[in-house]
Amino acid sequence: MRGYTRLVALLKKARTVLVIGHQNSDPDAVCSAYAFSVLSRKINPKLKIHFASPDGVSKLSQQVLRTVPMEVSEDPNVSSTDLIVTVDTNTLQQLGALKEPVLHSGKPIVMIDHHAPHPENAKTAALVHCDDSSTSTCEMILEMYEKLRVPVAKDVSQALLIGMLVETGHMSIATRRTFRSACRLVEAGAEPQAALRVTRTSMDESERIARVKSAQRLRLERVGKWLVALSEVGSYHASAARGLIALGAHLAVVAGKRNDDLTLSFRSTREFVEQTGIHVGSDLATPLGAKMGGMGGGHSTAAGASVKGEVNEALKFTLVMIRELVSQSSKSNTGFEGIGDASSQSRVTTQK
Repeated sequence: MRGYTRLVALLKKARTVLVIGHQNSDPDAVCSAYAFSVLSRKINPKLKIHFASPDGVSKLSQQVLRTVPMEVSEDPNVSSTDLIVTVDTNTLQQLGALKEPVLHSGKPIVMIDHHAPHPENAKTAALVHCDDSSTSTCEMILEMYEKLRVPVAKDVSQALLIGMLVETGHMSIATRRTFRSACRLVEAGAEPQAALRVTRTSMDESERIARVKSAQRLRLERVGKWLVALSEVGSYHASAARGLIALGAHLAVVAGKRNDDLTLSFRSTREFVEQTGIHVGSDLATPLGAKMGGMGGGHSTAAGASVKGEVNEALKFTLVMIRELVSQSSKSNTGFEGIGDASSQSRVTTQK
C-alpha cells in the first residue's frame, strides 16, 4: 500500500493534474486515463484534470472515444499543472514532443504502466507503479479502485473492459487474473457485447498494403529451431510484425524510418518466449534502444524501440542480439543460417 499512499498524497496536494498517454495513444492508454481521472476526483473532488496524447490518438481510440467521455489535447500547457501522470507509457521517450517539457517542468511525475520496467524511470519519476505481470494498464487501474476501496461506476467499468479487450487481443493473451478482472467489471455494469462492438474495426487499405509490403521485403533467418522474420515498411510497423507472426514466424522485427525517427516493432509467439526465456521487451527492445541512442521496452511478446541510425544497422544489431540470446538459452539449439529463396537471403532492401 506504500505506493498507493504516496499517490493519494500527491493527488490531494495537487490542484491540477495532467494525465498523458504515449504517442498515438491506444485504447488501453485512453481508457485507463479516463478511469484514473475519475478515481482521482474521488480522492480530491477539487481536482482539475486534463488528458493529453502526443500526435493524437490511434484510429481505434478515436472510435472508442465516441463512448468514453473524455477530451484529448495534443499540445497541453505542461507548466501550468501541479502533477503529471503517465499511463501505459514505458519511457518518457514515448511522449514525443512532450518529453522535454515534462522532463524540465519541475513537476512530480507518476508513471503507471504494465510493461517491463525501464531503468531510466526511477531517475525521473517521483513514483513508478509498474506491474509487467498485468496484461493491461486498465487491469492495474481496476486494482487501484479495489485497493483504495472506491466503487467502480458503470461507465468506468465499460471503459476499463474496452481497454482490456483491445490490449489482450480480445483475451487471446489473457491470464486467469485478466478473466477475473473482466468478471468484476461485468458485475460492476460493463456490457461485454457493447465493448466488443466498439473494439472491432476493419483494416484500412494503407494498413493492408503495409502488411503485404512487409511480406514482400521479408528476410527470413533460422536461429536454432526458430524462424526469425525481419522487414521494413514506412508505417504500421506493429501490424506488419503481427502479420509476419500470423504467416508463421516465431519472432518478427519490423523497422521503418521517417525523417530522422527510426522505430522498430517486435512481436513473438508465446512458444518462443516460454522455451527460450527471452523477454522481447527487456532483452531486445531495451538494450537496442540503449545501443542506438534511443529508448525501447515492452512486453514479453510485444515491444517497440525508437532509436537513431539506419534501418539495416538496427536490424543487424537486433539479429546479433537474437543470435546471442538464443545461443545462451539452454532450451534452444544454437546455429544460424539464412533460409528461403535468393531474395530472402540478401540484406533488407530499402524501398523508397
